[in-house]
Amino acid sequence: MFIYPKILSPVGKAAIALFLVATLCSADLFAQGSPYDFIGFGDQIVTQSARLEGVAGTAVASTESRTINDENPAAFSMMTRARIEAQLGFAFIRSDLASNQNAQHVIKFAGASFATPLWGNFGFALGFAPITNADAQTQQVDSLGTSTYKREGGLSQFYLGLSARPVSAINIGARADFLFGNIRTISQADVSQGVETVPGLFQREYSLSGVRGTFGFLLTLDSLVPNLKGLTIGGTFSTGASLTSKQRTIVTPANSLLDSTIETVGYGSYPSQIRLGIATRFGDRYRIEADIMGQDFSNSLLYSPTSSFSGDPNLGSSNRYSIGVERLPIMGDQSKGIGFWERAGLRLGASYATLPFRPDTKMTVNEMSFSAGIGLPLNAESAFDFALSIGVRTPQNTAIAPKDLFFKMRASISLSEKWFVPLRKDDDE
Repeated sequence: MFIYPKILSPVGKAAIALFLVATLCSADLFAQGSPYDFIGFGDQIVTQSARLEGVAGTAVASTESRTINDENPAAFSMMTRARIEAQLGFAFIRSDLASNQNAQHVIKFAGASFATPLWGNFGFALGFAPITNADAQTQQVDSLGTSTYKREGGLSQFYLGLSARPVSAINIGARADFLFGNIRTISQADVSQGVETVPGLFQREYSLSGVRGTFGFLLTLDSLVPNLKGLTIGGTFSTGASLTSKQRTIVTPANSLLDSTIETVGYGSYPSQIRLGIATRFGDRYRIEADIMGQDFSNSLLYSPTSSFSGDPNLGSSNRYSIGVERLPIMGDQSKGIGFWERAGLRLGASYATLPFRPDTKMTVNEMSFSAGIGLPLNAESAFDFALSIGVRTPQNTAIAPKDLFFKMRASISLSEKWFVPLRKDDDE
C-alpha cells in the first residue's frame, strides 16, 4: 500500500518501512501519484521554464538574453528586451511496490514571469513559481470498508529581483522570494455495515508563509580572456526561510454531521540552497553546461507548535548533478532568410540526484532522468518552448519502498517586444 502514516503524524515519527511491509497483505489497493509526496513539502521543482527543463535545469551559468532565468537572478541584467513568459506542465507518475502498481496524470499551471532591462546595465524581474508539489492518493478496500488517504497542494513563491553588471565580466543579482502555500492531508474511512453511512474524515491543513533571499553571480571569463569563448561560471545561494505555519485539523466522525475543528499557529522551516554551474560554447550556436545543487532538509519541518524543533526524521540532504547541451535558436535580425526548422533551438539534458525523502531513516532515494526540448521562433524575438523529461526514482531497498517512473511535459510561451524603451529624437528636433 502506497501510504505513509506521516499523514497523522506531522513530526514523522511513525515507522514507515514497517507500515509498508504490513500493508502488502491488504485486499485491494488503488493509488495515484508518488507516495513520496506524502513526506515533508512534497516533490521539488528545479525550474519553471520549459526551455531550461529541456537541458535538465542547467542554467546557473547561462548568459542567454532570450529567456527569464528563474535559477540565477544575476542573469536578469543580460536581457536586452522586456519579456513575458507563462508555463503549463503535465506529469505522469507510476509507482511500483511488489505486486502493487499505481498511476496518476496531473496538469497544472507551472508559473509566469516578467523581466525587462533598466537603465543600461540593470535588469528587473518578477514572477510566480511553484517550488514543491504534493499530489497523491491511495485507497484501500477490504472487508471492513474503504479507507482513502490523500495529499494535495505545495509550496510556491512570488519573487522580485534586480540585477546589475558593474563591469563587463561580472553580473550580480538578488531576489526576494515570498514563500506561501497550502498542504492538505486527508484520511477518510467509510465503514461497510450493509447500510448507507457518512464516511469518517480526518483532515489536516498547513498554511505556510515566509521570506527568503536569493543571491547570484555570473563571471564571463571571455570578457577577460577572449580565447575563452563563452566560458562562464555562475553560482546562487538561497537563504533558509523561517515559516509561519498554521495547522488546521478537522475531524468528522462516521455517522455524524458534527465537525470538530482545531486551528493552531506554529513554526516551520524551509532549508537554504546552493547552486554552482559552469558553461561554455562551441561553434556559433552550441552551449553546454554542468550544474550541481545541494540542499539539506534534515533541519526543515512543515509544522511545529514551538519554535524549538529538531527537523523531520523522514527528510535528509539532497544533491543534484545535471548536464545539458543546447543548439541556440536563431532570432532577431539574424533569422532573415533562414528556414523555420534551421532557426529552431534544440536541447538535451541528463541529471542524477539523491532526493531528500527518507522512507526509512537509513534509506535514501535516488533519481535519474533524461530530458529533451525544442524552441520554435514565433517572430523576431518571441518563441514557443516545449520539453519532455523521463526518469526513475529508486530507493535503496525496493522491497519496502516504492520505485517511481515519471514522465513530464512542459510548455511555455515567451513574448518579447521593445517595451519601456524611450523614443529617440532626431538631432534637428
